[in-house]
Amino acid sequence: MSNLYKVAIVGRINVGKSTLFNKLANSKKAITSTVAGTTRDRNYTLCSWKDLDFDLIDTGGLEKTTGDDIDQQISHQAKLAIDEADLVLMVIDTKTGLMPADIELAKQFKKAKKPLLLIANKADNNKLRQSIAEFYKLNLGKPWPVSAASGVGTGDLLDEIVKRLKKIPKKKVKTSVDEDIPVIRVAIVGKPNVGKSSLINAILGEERVIVSSTPHTTRDSQDIEFNFEGQKIILIDTAGMRRQSRRSKDAFEKQSVEQSLLSIKKSDLIVLVTDVSKRLSWQDKHLIEEANEVGTGIIILANKWDLIPDKKTDTVQEFENYYKRFFPFITWAPLLFTSATEKIRIKRLLTSMVNVFEEKNRTISENALDKLLKKIVKRHKPSRGKGEKHPYIYTLRQLHTNPPTFAIKINFKADLHDSYLRFIEKNLRYKFGFLGVPIKIYVKKSQNVQDKN
Repeated sequence: MSNLYKVAIVGRINVGKSTLFNKLANSKKAITSTVAGTTRDRNYTLCSWKDLDFDLIDTGGLEKTTGDDIDQQISHQAKLAIDEADLVLMVIDTKTGLMPADIELAKQFKKAKKPLLLIANKADNNKLRQSIAEFYKLNLGKPWPVSAASGVGTGDLLDEIVKRLKKIPKKKVKTSVDEDIPVIRVAIVGKPNVGKSSLINAILGEERVIVSSTPHTTRDSQDIEFNFEGQKIILIDTAGMRRQSRRSKDAFEKQSVEQSLLSIKKSDLIVLVTDVSKRLSWQDKHLIEEANEVGTGIIILANKWDLIPDKKTDTVQEFENYYKRFFPFITWAPLLFTSATEKIRIKRLLTSMVNVFEEKNRTISENALDKLLKKIVKRHKPSRGKGEKHPYIYTLRQLHTNPPTFAIKINFKADLHDSYLRFIEKNLRYKFGFLGVPIKIYVKKSQNVQDKN
């Protein structure tokens, strides 16, 4: 848990909560739309104003729910945000005026006795700003007229938020995290309904995100920070990715998929969640290829292991062989058999996250690489590619980490065969590990035309 103040944005549907969330935090973290129910999970971001940092929380619409499972969970998530908030921003729509749902919510807030600011959003002109007098009927104090879309009034609102927060005693949260240890960013990716949100909740031990069998329940990518044995980890819950031809035409899925792909690029590693009870598909391979291309660490989860019936001593080996055949280019990625609902091997997954991150930042000395290169060449002489001369390798050096990147220096007008580069990578992994980590190897040529033949 963070010891920062928390400010929750709540209100009925379509009052502009997510737009206000983005404007106050100066970001585009939340997907916005005029369609009801766009925001579902709690969405957190860091907000800074006048030397004060606080967590801003976006929520879904807080209204009387239907019997729909997702609607009930959206409302539950919003209520959880209110419970943990130090200050609540209740947003109302100036254009629609006072609605019965606003009156009902106001009654609930008065009973809760939470510090609250009433935000009259969409006050885009003087006429609308002057019409906010009716909101005094809610007995929630002065309505603050703002336009989240244009930013009018949001600076004054932030001033007031900071003023209110500074009057609230700051919570003291004990933590065993060493601030000098880098944070590990982990994107949880996969197709719809493979158990990504269930996995997030199992790791955190709480109902942090909505779980539903309805496809594409998760829309906004969620950054969720927690501590595992002194290591700070940020989990990124992403939307399920379907084959492009099967995606719906609405903007939600398009924006969500774009966020998911961006999360892969910004993460230290991904956890590809698959449903082990179903066959692997193109989408799984595509996500792995995306991560491998940008040098992101990879862990593969065969989730829903509890659904496999009549398991025998060789069942695990059979599935391991199947996954390796499907992903032959990343046999170095850890494969874990888990059940998010039964909380099977969750700690092992967390340990693997830390291990892969450490492997991704491993540095190999020049002396160790020289010794390895001699053994490699002795075992198998360099294979000629398209070059004019037979290749001679002068050096093997590590350029940088994250991901581990190496350079091979060969003679002028020579070329190494691709198979030999794979042979070198195989030996690097055998000698030094690099479990779960893509390795990049570049070939540099000597500029001396008189070099060895």
